[in-house]
Amino acid sequence: MATSTSAGRILWLRTRPLAAAEPDLTADVAVQVATVALADHPGAVVDRIEVDPTGWCTAHLVTRSGVRVVVHVDRDLTVVGWLALAR
Repeated sequence: MATSTSAGRILWLRTRPLAAAEPDLTADVAVQVATVALADHPGAVVDRIEVDPTGWCTAHLVTRSGVRVVVHVDRDLTVVGWLALAR
């Protein structure tokens, strides 16, 4: 478990081993991804953070109104887009 004062949330990281092709997701990177994702969606709560083989991260959030949102963040920690999931 990692915490962040700047993000103001508690993050739970995946504990199962990642596939060999996927880069490691460190607590520091997860906190940075959560911070930029939450800046784009103030008041949301982080459900989980994932990383893909290219190094891009995906932050799964739940907004104040209960909408699940997936935020895509590139290697430079820039939000490149997001998607609201159907309920």
